[in-house]
Amino acid sequence: MSDDDPLIPPIGSVPQAERLFRVNWVAALVRSPSGIGLLPAEFVARQGRTVRLIDVREPDELTGPLGHIPGSDWIPRAAAPGLAQRLTRDEPLVLISRGGERAGELAKQLERDGLRFVAALEGGMVSWKNLGFGTTRNPEILERRDQLRAPPAVAPSDAALTVERIERHVGDPGATRFLKLAALLLHGRMSCVDGRDDSSVVGTLGGDAGEFLLLLGAIERESGKQFSPAEVKALFARRLDALGRFYIHTDIHAANELIKSLRSDRRLDAALANVFETMQWRRFYTSPPAEVHEILLEHMLDPKHLGCGHVRLMWQDGERYGVRRELTESFLRAFLLARWHGAIEAEFVPLGGGHAERGVLRVMVEQELQPFTPIPLVSPSCEGTQMFVTHPQVVAFLRRQLVAFALQQRALVPRVDPERLLHTLEQMAAVQTTATLGVLARGLPIFDVTYSPGVWDVRHAGDVPA
Repeated sequence: MSDDDPLIPPIGSVPQAERLFRVNWVAALVRSPSGIGLLPAEFVARQGRTVRLIDVREPDELTGPLGHIPGSDWIPRAAAPGLAQRLTRDEPLVLISRGGERAGELAKQLERDGLRFVAALEGGMVSWKNLGFGTTRNPEILERRDQLRAPPAVAPSDAALTVERIERHVGDPGATRFLKLAALLLHGRMSCVDGRDDSSVVGTLGGDAGEFLLLLGAIERESGKQFSPAEVKALFARRLDALGRFYIHTDIHAANELIKSLRSDRRLDAALANVFETMQWRRFYTSPPAEVHEILLEHMLDPKHLGCGHVRLMWQDGERYGVRRELTESFLRAFLLARWHGAIEAEFVPLGGGHAERGVLRVMVEQELQPFTPIPLVSPSCEGTQMFVTHPQVVAFLRRQLVAFALQQRALVPRVDPERLLHTLEQMAAVQTTATLGVLARGLPIFDVTYSPGVWDVRHAGDVPA
């Protein structure tokens, strides 16, 4: 799609969150040789209620070995072409079949009929299940033949969060997806706790970036070693090779400040001569010309140009957070250069809007974590109200994996006792959590959300200290 594609309207013509969703949709969409729009399962899984899922398979397939995606509607294939008259042209719609072929042809037809955000699930149910996302064989879907679910309730964005609201939210199969822990290790990511992320997340402060910096800081504290920029770069490259996807986010405000800074630098005039639209900026940040890398780093390695509050606070107050400012800058340099050299695992995600979180969710599962344990991916948008979402139990498990990974890098990491390192890391994490939530979430209610198969337990667990 071109940069002036009508799916991405001018700034100000649609709300910022909706515009950002459209940009992400266009960026994730791929076209088959025959022009069918396809969206990968990982993208679809994280959209929650933002996207309507419609399964077009036969009844016996919905309750058969592959099952169906919880929260999806069942519209038989013969009735699916009529969706163009039943939905608004801008409602995001993903069609699902076994392998994607039947859904793909229908998606192409509906696009011709005027739906602008319609695609097929790439690889269909086979891909969804192979990637470890949760399914169900609940026959109740057969009772909703040819029925479209009503949109979810939306409360005022400043409405107080309650146990009852959160119970409705996490129990909504459209808002909460499940991913096996083994699949999370293989191809998942740790998102930030940030409530502006409308997608369903497994959250920790700063996402993968916050955890990697915490690991490096703990190693330095425990061993007395200071990593050089070259060693940070090498460790980060090995982290991508070993554990795959890596997440850090910014936001629109920081991105706009960065654009102003770049526009004021005459050395970038030629490189930015044809960069104006949102998708053009996205492509530029993903793969800028090699000759401007160092100039671009001068601008991007400035805390005010990063929209992740946790990483920015760590960067600005390294002594309190236990992570040297130089270490944070070395990591960010390594991250950006890896992206610019084609590391597709390194994700730099822009979030829209300002902070308006009304609570903190701590999401856990009742049973001991095993590779097959389903982990809830929870949307931080509860009926339109933002929440910070963190998964302390999963994070503790993944920290052990990070420690094990780091101590295998003998050429780069000094020999330290793994339990002592883990203890130091957890102590630092507690200090960092208090520091960041004390700035971003002061006085907000905390809710503990525990999942056991088929049952959610939600309890008010106090407030973030004021």
